[in-house]
Amino acid sequence: MASIWEKTFGKRNAKKNVTRELSEKIIEYKNAYGYETIAEAVVQVGNSYEFAKDMDHAAPIYAVWRSAKELNVLDMAVMRAITEQDKYENGDNNAADGDTTSSGALAGV
Repeated sequence: MASIWEKTFGKRNAKKNVTRELSEKIIEYKNAYGYETIAEAVVQVGNSYEFAKDMDHAAPIYAVWRSAKELNVLDMAVMRAITEQDKYENGDNNAADGDTTSSGALAGV
């Protein structure tokens, strides 16, 4: 049986990882489909989510979206995508290297 320490930090790490992964997938989705803003991409994925979540071979973004929704970090992932999109567009490789101060600040909100 996992200790309370493992349970607490395991869930915290899972939230952090899902937040990062979904934000990266939202940015990729936005760029791949030519949306101008993160908001447009999020609306499109959100509108298609109910239909796609029951499909056997839906796009990988929907699996991560479901995980983020279950962990209640969907909003944090969208906010992170918004703050990180400039780094991806400017070719800054540090955006994908780890968690940034801005996403850490969002966790306290």
